[in-house]
Amino acid sequence: MTANMKNFKKLTAILIYIFIMSYLLEFEFFQLFDLKQLALVLIGMFVLFLPGYKRGESMSEYAAQLAGCAMFASYIQTFILLFIVLSTQITPEQLPKEAALSCRPLLYGICLWMILSGDTPKTRNRAEQTPSDMPRSETPQENTEIMATDAYEIYRRLGLTNREAELALLICKGLSNAEIAAELCISETTVKKHISNIFEKLQISKREEILKFIYNPQSNG
Repeated sequence: MTANMKNFKKLTAILIYIFIMSYLLEFEFFQLFDLKQLALVLIGMFVLFLPGYKRGESMSEYAAQLAGCAMFASYIQTFILLFIVLSTQITPEQLPKEAALSCRPLLYGICLWMILSGDTPKTRNRAEQTPSDMPRSETPQENTEIMATDAYEIYRRLGLTNREAELALLICKGLSNAEIAAELCISETTVKKHISNIFEKLQISKREEILKFIYNPQSNG
């Protein structure tokens, strides 16, 4: 299945779900759509994407970065619209409706994030592997260990912050910087900064070395 076809199916599923909710919750379906607000979210997505653009990355990495930027653009736009509404002299009767309509960019950001941050080729390849073909750190049993609470606590005891420990677990799962940025809704630059801090605190120089602390918590001591 091509990426375009999968994205089209995701968009169709989203629209059907929204239509079902509008019917059951008895609100007007088309009130959720505003072309100007949608266009502003798309413009914001690309504007926020440009500072972190790097040539040579894969399409899946670009899509993951765009997904995160779409969410940030929707947050910013919603804040601005609510600020305008609350700073404008309108009647108390109009305020709830205007405030609700100002939240539409959040819906657009979530929809764009769902469409753009789909399965990457790397994820699909893992799904096609047999357990015997998977690297040691990617067997189902060890993936369970990586995501366990005790692994998180190990990183915290080693001096990592809450966010750094969370990011370390994602690195152990094999996610790229772009995928981590999309997962945590942060920029790739922020991801790189966290990784640099992790390397410094754990006294390591390679991503692969982060995993060893789960199996040997005393490695840094």
